[in-house]
Amino acid sequence: MPATSSARLTLARIRIGAVGIGIRIEAVLQALPLPATLDRLPLRTHALLGMVEHDGVAVPVVDLARWLDVGAAPADAVPQLLLLRDGDRTVGLRVDALDELVEVEAAALQRLHHRDDPDDVFHSAAPSGNGVLLSLLEVTRLADLAQCWSTAPTAAAPTASTAADTLQRTCYALLDTGHGLIGVPPAALAEVLALPALTHIGSSAWCRWADSQLALIASTALFQAPGVDTRVAAAPLLAVLQHGDLALGVPVQAVLRLEDFGPGVPSTDGVGENVIDASGATVLLVDVARLLARHPEAALARGDSVTSIASTSVGAGTSNAEAYIVFDAAGLQALPLAAIEQIVSLDVPPGPTMAWQGAAIPLIDLRGAAPGVDGAVLVAQGAHGLAGHIVRRVQSLIPAGVGRMFNMGANGTEFITTDDGAQEATYRIATLSALQAAN
Repeated sequence: MPATSSARLTLARIRIGAVGIGIRIEAVLQALPLPATLDRLPLRTHALLGMVEHDGVAVPVVDLARWLDVGAAPADAVPQLLLLRDGDRTVGLRVDALDELVEVEAAALQRLHHRDDPDDVFHSAAPSGNGVLLSLLEVTRLADLAQCWSTAPTAAAPTASTAADTLQRTCYALLDTGHGLIGVPPAALAEVLALPALTHIGSSAWCRWADSQLALIASTALFQAPGVDTRVAAAPLLAVLQHGDLALGVPVQAVLRLEDFGPGVPSTDGVGENVIDASGATVLLVDVARLLARHPEAALARGDSVTSIASTSVGAGTSNAEAYIVFDAAGLQALPLAAIEQIVSLDVPPGPTMAWQGAAIPLIDLRGAAPGVDGAVLVAQGAHGLAGHIVRRVQSLIPAGVGRMFNMGANGTEFITTDDGAQEATYRIATLSALQAAN
């Protein structure tokens, strides 16, 4: 049946050298960074660049530039690896850029090369807007011509029902982050609320939510654009993404609507898939479980269920079961984040009390001699109830699972050690009662 004007195709727009290429979205399995080195499969003459391991399977990687004159890629091009599927066959393709998804009318496809030559992998072109034409890559011809592909050992031949399943559409809540659109499964969108007061430490931020601490990530971090500022910025709303007992907050500009989407092109960092919405805009469909698993600070949402009890019997060094803040109170020390209600700036010279939620609570200065006028206040439960504790500064946040816990000395003094690959630091674990007693 001839294509009608209502039939539309979604293409992944890529670039190899100076050539713009379109690939049907159904043929795109995943986009990955291209490894610096590939394992070799020696061949006398071939377009095979090498091979990589993906999900336990060796996948051959083809470089079309070895076959075709595609021109030179821009100097700032960052090569990527596109995994393509043709039925149960998988082949990798080296590309210089994965630009975006475009939708085209099926009727707009034009066959330009009419000789059915098995040595050609392009025979049609499609307009992608702004007067730009894309050469349509035939993945079946690519695999046939390269005679290189892999098949999963347990892969079964696709049936009509399984092929239909891959095109199943799923409902997502569409959110505008101000840096791009994201889609979140409604079941994973725990709440959208006005952005509450935030506590900032360096590029990290968190707030109180549902009787626990909630870590925030910048919406820019979702899109992995090079050179983008990933500090948490102000926004009207906070979207809380939750899976199990893990949660993260993402500042957003607006909640738009619910929309159904089919399969998309996997994002380079693997946190979701890129699709096109009804208006033609690109949307990142977020895999919330995978996103939270990549951020240890998502465990802050567990609240009081994660306590320092898990780390009181450590000797040789175990991972910290809860998050800690590092602060300076006559020396750098660490304190469990769960013990702190809020961190506020010291804006005025301190007195014996401070106003807190309509009441006066004691204010205790932990800065030692010559405290100065600058500082931060940790509002937390101490030996004598809720109080404000003045420290010189709050330095950093150590998420759960990032540090190592140690007991040292005859009295079992507890320490936490962090190592970012460039520098190792060790901090003594403090208690508010001991700090109060020392001041």
